Amino acid sequence: MPVAAKYTKLLIDEFDFSGDSNSLSVALTAAALPTTGFQATGETFIAGLTGGSLSHGGYYSGKGAGYIEQELKARLGTSTAVYVGALFGTNGVARAYVLDTTWGSNLGMEMPVDGVITLSGEWPAVAGLRRGLVVFDGTISATGGTDSVDFGAAGSAGGECYLFVQTVTGTATNATIDIESDADDDFGSGATVEGEFDFSAVGVTKVTMSGDVLQYIRLNCTSLGGATSFRVVAVVCVDGVTQ
Repeated sequence: MPVAAKYTKLLIDEFDFSGDSNSLSVALTAAALPTTGFQATGETFIAGLTGGSLSHGGYYSGKGAGYIEQELKARLGTSTAVYVGALFGTNGVARAYVLDTTWGSNLGMEMPVDGVITLSGEWPAVAGLRRGLVVFDGTISATGGTDSVDFGAAGSAGGECYLFVQTVTGTATNATIDIESDADDDFGSGATVEGEFDFSAVGVTKVTMSGDVLQYIRLNCTSLGGATSFRVVAVVCVDGVTQ
């Protein structure tokens, strides 16, 4: 059954600009390299390197830090790593695409006299476009494990995990959240810690996994770092399974 497009989120670093956006597009590409030789009866090609981009449109909502126009402008051509996430199907376990260390390549603005001010942005896949699942989207206010997500299969080649820390209530100093995997969803003695997020402020933290990654994955907060709570979105991309 088709999923309504309203179940979509746009994340740019620590910001959730879903409420300012009304369109979101992810493009995956694979270059066609010509290999036509002498006496060929037609053109031939082989697949080249993969690439892609993410683009979005929406509305101007105000000026200043934290508003979409200023945050897009600040990231236009920046040398500082930017993480952009596109989440689809947030009415269930969401599919996610994450642009790893990108920058803004385009900021467009339209101001029709008989309408609202609109904004558009575009981000290139300069370091890859990762494909994964959202394992948690919500507020953590105590230590312990979250509900697990079934990835459908285990992986054997690692992958990447991204934690979008959107808000911190109180002061966090080296808060820690483990990424755990298990062959089933009981997370008993067979559970494996695949990596650890360590953070003290809003922003995006990345962890690279290696080797075997089991089928069920969850977060396990091991320390709030002195904070009362934090709101996070966690995306896990398993090589050979989701990408």
